[in-house]
Amino acid sequence: MSQGNEKEHHAEHRDISIETLSTPPLDIEPAPLSKRTIAALLDSVIIGLFGIPAFTLQASGHAIIGTTVYMLIVGFLYYFLLEGLFACTIGKSLLKLRVLGTDGDPCSWSASFKRNVLRFLDWLPFFYIIGEISILASHNRQRVGDRVAATIVTMAPEKDRNPPPAPFLFH
Repeated sequence: MSQGNEKEHHAEHRDISIETLSTPPLDIEPAPLSKRTIAALLDSVIIGLFGIPAFTLQASGHAIIGTTVYMLIVGFLYYFLLEGLFACTIGKSLLKLRVLGTDGDPCSWSASFKRNVLRFLDWLPFFYIIGEISILASHNRQRVGDRVAATIVTMAPEKDRNPPPAPFLFH
């Protein structure tokens, strides 16, 4: 092998590993089922508060189907909008949970739509039985909606108490 070919050969097989702050290693820890269950209960209470006007109308003789449709829409919009905007609902926020994509980014609008359309499947036959079974059967504690949307509910990261200084300030 000539000296020129040997240099080319070594250059082809050299591995370079670069670590930067913008691409930290991805290590997403799924949230415990107990915290997810408590968050779901809190969110259910909040959604129930939105139903007070509908239940009042129902008590005055209006159709139960209208109330059911209203509550389904309110429930979907509550989860879809809050998770799309903030990657958490009020219940999840109180328990310091966040919805992340499997890539580590906050829940996107598309992922929020997918996971919340399938929330109704997870809720069957009553109060998240299918969802809880799928969470327990999943290595990443994902319900059916999480699997389809490629999301994971995780504990929110704690804020850094000693963040690095801002660049170019007071230097």
